[in-house]
Amino acid sequence: MAIITISRGCFSHGKEIAEKTAEMLGYKIMSREILLDAAQFFHISEKEVLKSIHDAPTILERLTHGKEKYLLYIQAALLQHVKNDNVVYHGHAGHVLLPDISTIFKVRIIADTDERIKFLKQTKNFSSDKARTFIEEEDKQRSRWTQYIYNLDINDPKLYDMVLKVGKLSIQDACDIICAAVRTHTYQTTDEAMKTLEDIALSSYIKVAIQKVCQAEVSSIGGNIHIKTHCPKIKKSSYTSTKMQHDTQEKLMGNLSKEISDIVHTIDGVKEVIIDILPPSYSC
Repeated sequence: MAIITISRGCFSHGKEIAEKTAEMLGYKIMSREILLDAAQFFHISEKEVLKSIHDAPTILERLTHGKEKYLLYIQAALLQHVKNDNVVYHGHAGHVLLPDISTIFKVRIIADTDERIKFLKQTKNFSSDKARTFIEEEDKQRSRWTQYIYNLDINDPKLYDMVLKVGKLSIQDACDIICAAVRTHTYQTTDEAMKTLEDIALSSYIKVAIQKVCQAEVSSIGGNIHIKTHCPKIKKSSYTSTKMQHDTQEKLMGNLSKEISDIVHTIDGVKEVIIDILPPSYSC
């Protein structure tokens, strides 16, 4: 029927709403298992993945795009799961990691600070002051992360299809509203939407698979893959003739094309592959 993403501030009852909504609809519920998949793909610990998408960016990561690399793996893992439809995802950044297509319903859960403090105190046995500080710091981190990675304001209602405030609305009320919305014609799964999602999932997977070889733009239409990338720079020598430079470029481009092709053709769902490689530039 649909794919639901639930974004929430910490201790806003988003987890409970996600789990109850999935139960009411008979959907699969997903959250941390996406991080596990990404960690296995990246051959690092789940703790490192979680830290990479939670903490504010360091200067080093700004220079090396460290967080973006982690996010590619998380996005690829998430897309592999949700392409099967009928999923409620309440993990990190579903509202920005998934595309804006008709079958995806993006929800934001909010609650007053006092309500969140009360819930945190019940859950963690914090004092009021400690609970308030914790929530403020957590909100700040999430806001800074979203701003850094996507240049987006996490509280912008335009990022979501629906924003629900828990407090006056009970958890059950929120679940009922979400369920009613996804049962409307607007969010019903169509063949066209699923084909689009499958292509996006395949493109994302390929982008991850070739990441150690090159950074590339990848697109898929019905399993027909188009990859655009460039060779890395090579050092120019004053003793190298124009012909030798050309031959070196051709050899590098051919080797890179073969390496990409060998990887991509092992991936399920791939039919044909077109690879466009820009020739390497020379550095002095």
